[in-house]
Amino acid sequence: MATQTLTQPRRALRTTDAARYLGISASLLRKMRARGPDDPLGAGPPHIRLSPSLIVYDIESLDSWLDAHAQRAGGSSC
Repeated sequence: MATQTLTQPRRALRTTDAARYLGISASLLRKMRARGPDDPLGAGPPHIRLSPSLIVYDIESLDSWLDAHAQRAGGSSC
């Protein structure tokens, strides 16, 4: 009996891949995450901590975060 492998699109990205998806450096994404929601510069996109050393970003949350920032910037997009 043959085993079928189902491939589903990735729903979450690790920090390096999330940064690439957003078009920023992983270092900047880490700094944004460390700022927290009360920082006047604003926090980075929402993240999920799966373990002390594994943080992922939901792709839909990244898209929502980008949309919100594009609207604040006057709706311009690159």
